[in-house]
Amino acid sequence: PAAFRAVLKVDTDDGPQPLGTVADDWQTQDFEQLDAAWLGVAHGKAAADTPTRAYLERPRGHSKTTDIAIQVAWALFASRRQLRGIACAADRDQAGLIRLAVARLVSLNPWLAEFLDVQSSRILNPHTDSELAILSSDAATSYGQIPDFVICDELTHWGTDALWVSVFSAAAKRRHCLLVVISNADCGQGRSWQWIVREAARTSDGWYFHRLDGPQASWLSQAALDEQKRLLPPSAYARLWLNQWTSGQGDALPPEDIKAAVVLDGPMWRREDGHSHVGAIDLGIKRDHSALVVLACDHATGLIKLARCQTWRPPHGGSVEIEDVRDGILDARRDFGMRGVLYDPWQCEYLAQTLRKDGLHVEPVAFVGQNLTRMASTLLECFRTHRIQLHNEPDLIADLEAVSIVEKSYGYKLEVARTTAGGHGDRATALAIALPTATKVAAVPLPVFTEERVLGTIVDGMSYL
Repeated sequence: PAAFRAVLKVDTDDGPQPLGTVADDWQTQDFEQLDAAWLGVAHGKAAADTPTRAYLERPRGHSKTTDIAIQVAWALFASRRQLRGIACAADRDQAGLIRLAVARLVSLNPWLAEFLDVQSSRILNPHTDSELAILSSDAATSYGQIPDFVICDELTHWGTDALWVSVFSAAAKRRHCLLVVISNADCGQGRSWQWIVREAARTSDGWYFHRLDGPQASWLSQAALDEQKRLLPPSAYARLWLNQWTSGQGDALPPEDIKAAVVLDGPMWRREDGHSHVGAIDLGIKRDHSALVVLACDHATGLIKLARCQTWRPPHGGSVEIEDVRDGILDARRDFGMRGVLYDPWQCEYLAQTLRKDGLHVEPVAFVGQNLTRMASTLLECFRTHRIQLHNEPDLIADLEAVSIVEKSYGYKLEVARTTAGGHGDRATALAIALPTATKVAAVPLPVFTEERVLGTIVDGMSYL
């Protein structure tokens, strides 16, 4: 493995360079500590004193996926016997990063192309028929697999422990099977299943455990870290960049920022002069709630005000009535003159079709990387700059207190833990869907806005009054 790494070219800010000349000391340490276990994988027999379990805890930006891809590429390339490996990640986007990282190595090292065939959901060595299967936590579990190695990428981002139980038990089927977890700190200190796994690994003699105490990557500039510290909430910065576990359920919004936003006496009942209204729906059917959030955009001040937050809870053993949600949206149109509504396409297409027939402009907000990052950054900015004003809506506030921000391949996204208020952060999700458009609408100056002279504004394809 060391000889492979010495000549393997990797992507750097200065162009492709041999890994042996640019690797940081902490990278080299992790590589060398796992070399014996990877040799055991390749030969089908590890030395008796070789740890076959590893937990690497690194901050954001510390080559987690790339370093795993380098080790996987060596095993598939070097082994002269057939190998079966599994690489698992939180979702399809993260799982795709493993594939892209190996593909990048092949691109930078053309001699690897003869040995590694990078396909959509697997990487294959056509000479030995060795294979890495790439799974995500929203894919079918790996029960029945008998792997030679298992990679768990960004374990702290996995929603449930179902896939972990599956792959961890699968790793026990072969004595030489190597299991590697690589992840960053999380906000479930003392309570989450990931914390329990992490602590078991840290305190076990059978595991190699290595944690980086804060940013140590030579390629990260102090200016970039200062910017992250300035823009992220303190607890989120501590978790993502200082690699420190926190005990709070949510760390995206500081409690003082949420408290400072609660300044309105109560919900609005009708449209007020000088305001336009943006609505957003997050539809849940059986397990989750459905939530409608209507925001009033003040053209004079640029402030965003919570006009209405309405929730539909599914009855025990039943489902939310779609017609009730439709009626609530139409009531909001009547009360606020709302021209349209934004929505998460998941489970909402039928409702969207009926609303279009009712004359509403209904715009989907796909939960893809660019939109998720925009939703996260806008929510944080609005609360940090005190641009958003709320009335005391306890369920929404409980949702906001449970919001965490997590790093993804495309940037950041919001995650909301289930709260005592019920649902799965549905009210906070609806608010996050609405905010990017609401900030655009509120930024449009309307010097004359009266009942006699109504000016229309086109934002994101919708006409707002």
